[in-house]
Amino acid sequence: MYQPLLDQLKESRYIRRSMKVDESDSAYERWRKKPVLKSRELLLCENFDSLIQKGPGTIHRDFTNTISGKGSVRLDTPTSTAVKRPNNRRYDEPGILFPLQHENLYEYNRISLWVYVNSPGFSSQFVLVALHNEGEHIMPVPGRFEGTHHADMTPGRWTQIIWELPDIYRDNVTGISVGTFLPGSPMNASDSMSLYIDDLRIESVEPEKSRGWDLPAGSIAYCHSGYLSNARKQALVQGSHAETFSLADDKGETVYTGKVTACENGFGLLDFSGFQTPGFYTIAAGELTSKAIPIGPDAFLAAAWKSLNFFFTERCGFEVPELHIECHLDTFCKHPDGRTIPIHGGWHDAGDLSQSIDKTADVIVAMLDLGDATRETQPDLSDRVLEEARWGLNWAMRTRFGDGYRHTSLTKGIWTKNYRGDKDDMTGEAKNTAIHNYTAAYTCAYGAPFYKWDRNFYDWCVKCASEDFFFAEETIVSSNDNSLMSERIAAAVSAAAMLYRVTGETRFLDAAANRARQLAQCQQLERRTDFSLPLHGYFYEDRDKTRPISFYHRSYEHFFMMGFILLLEGAPDHPDAGLWRQCVDAYTDYIKETAHVMEPYGILPAGIYELGNTDYSKMSHEGSKDIGGPTIEEYNAQVKNGIKLNENTYLRRFPVSYQFRGFHATLLSKAKNVFTLARFLGDRELYDLAARQLEYVLGFNPFAMSTMYGEGYDYPPLYGGFAGQPVGAVPVGFETFENEDEPYMPMQNNCTYKEVWVCSTARVMWSIAEVYKGI
Repeated sequence: MYQPLLDQLKESRYIRRSMKVDESDSAYERWRKKPVLKSRELLLCENFDSLIQKGPGTIHRDFTNTISGKGSVRLDTPTSTAVKRPNNRRYDEPGILFPLQHENLYEYNRISLWVYVNSPGFSSQFVLVALHNEGEHIMPVPGRFEGTHHADMTPGRWTQIIWELPDIYRDNVTGISVGTFLPGSPMNASDSMSLYIDDLRIESVEPEKSRGWDLPAGSIAYCHSGYLSNARKQALVQGSHAETFSLADDKGETVYTGKVTACENGFGLLDFSGFQTPGFYTIAAGELTSKAIPIGPDAFLAAAWKSLNFFFTERCGFEVPELHIECHLDTFCKHPDGRTIPIHGGWHDAGDLSQSIDKTADVIVAMLDLGDATRETQPDLSDRVLEEARWGLNWAMRTRFGDGYRHTSLTKGIWTKNYRGDKDDMTGEAKNTAIHNYTAAYTCAYGAPFYKWDRNFYDWCVKCASEDFFFAEETIVSSNDNSLMSERIAAAVSAAAMLYRVTGETRFLDAAANRARQLAQCQQLERRTDFSLPLHGYFYEDRDKTRPISFYHRSYEHFFMMGFILLLEGAPDHPDAGLWRQCVDAYTDYIKETAHVMEPYGILPAGIYELGNTDYSKMSHEGSKDIGGPTIEEYNAQVKNGIKLNENTYLRRFPVSYQFRGFHATLLSKAKNVFTLARFLGDRELYDLAARQLEYVLGFNPFAMSTMYGEGYDYPPLYGGFAGQPVGAVPVGFETFENEDEPYMPMQNNCTYKEVWVCSTARVMWSIAEVYKGI
């Protein structure tokens, strides 16, 4: 283990405190040092009388706490109002608007300001910046998230906020607003806070690359977490005239030289797969040079530990040192018969404080995968990650009522005082839904063998898994769980097959085989000769093949192959084994035959879409669907930007999406399928393809950035919300701009693409585990 990581681990007591990070390698540090080509100060104190206040609180000039020396504007506000919103989100959004007179600001592409937050007892606070435009395109976009930028501030220090906005419409700007959220207060924190704003400017700088496939000028795309010795190792350059490239060790000595392979659109592929000597190396091609990366056993090790750190910082109902005391002890789930159970524990889901069983299950499975993969090679990591997984398993089992009803999800967007009976209590409704019980059953069954040393805990896992599976079987048709039928069937196959593996009981094998036959009916097994690419192997939403299944935010696609593989491994002589293998082979063909559509990156496409064929009832949307909700015109426009297969059908590189954007979780769910296939088939091509999806998240992408905070280089600030900027967090992921079908990663921190999320971080963790497992 290399020294900087070892130092971080020792300081954090092996993730029993939050990891610290040296931000010198962050994108923010590079951004703030950019030369400013043009600047215009928007004088706050001098224009105090024209400022427009929004929401509760009072505003003042302040000449004692100022970074410019000219005075700041201070907003004093409580942390809550008298009544909690029904959706459990923030109490209010107080702020200050600096008015502008319908100005065209296209000569400027950055907003810069300094802020200071005084809020004793809080480790992090929100600051929200918005540009208000009343031209042809309204900003912020009604019912959507574009046009705003969130910064997570550490109270007690002046911090510069930088927001480049080359893609934000600004032809008729009426103002720039700065505000905060009223997040409530934990019992140890102040019930009031002050936000100081100073040195507000609009500026012009050389803009960051935010859209498209081309690499940023002067960059090399590579996996910032490194490469295992026996792995495929590749990097990308573009526009370089270099014919050769080299690797240099930590002493600056050249240890490997290779040829640059020319690709389309000026890309050059650097392949150093044959170099296997462990160490830290930089890549050089002409005038381009990378930062140091590990080759050998240290590859991905830092990312694995850091992802674990993120989950620790997201613990609920637990004192996370330096972040918060025990939280949400006054949150509950209510059964239809009136019984209640407390639901604190587990992990918060994202930048907010919500909790749900399906997202928690993702995290548990990822930890079990990583614990298993590192048992022999990294026992300290394995022990610590399995300790954390047990924290989640405990929560998953004690938030069920034992009759099919369980806590499924509860939106939580405030801190609470932990007193039962006051204004900030939150209670969700227990539900008896198939997808949640199948997911819990699979997770608990998978987890049980890891804790055989504790017989009571092992028995509890098996008992809960068995019961939840059959509760799901009773509701699979009638369940109103916002999932699609083929998702439920795929989860059923995986859960039953896993229970058969753990218990050996034939009732689970029979159930798995029954559901596997139904899942096969949801698959396109015959080749579509009417397609320009004669594809097969993809899935539909149901057995009637109403529409091809697609995922836009998170995904259960990893279950679609998991069950078949578990059955083939556990019952290879079963009469249906031939059908199971046919399904596996068809999906393998689909993956291999579509893997080329995003070269030279090698990213797997999202899926197949049909014009005019969608169901908005399954679409998540914050707020009224009448404001910013999806339309059939928008759907069709996005579909048509994909790769045409026939007059009615298109292959989209990225998902069709609306308010909720960002696609790391959907991509890595598909990668999990491919890893599973690679190991079962012993197929190195599939393994390399699956590993590339992980590498894409960690640097081998059109932005040449690692998207895990604190890992690698040029990682951007994230919308961390209540957790601040936790080391190891992975955002929802690269999105697309409006109706386009190419990658988009703007600077603004916003939900959902920049929001930290346990699903995307979990899928990075399980992908790292799969890389370690090999084939």
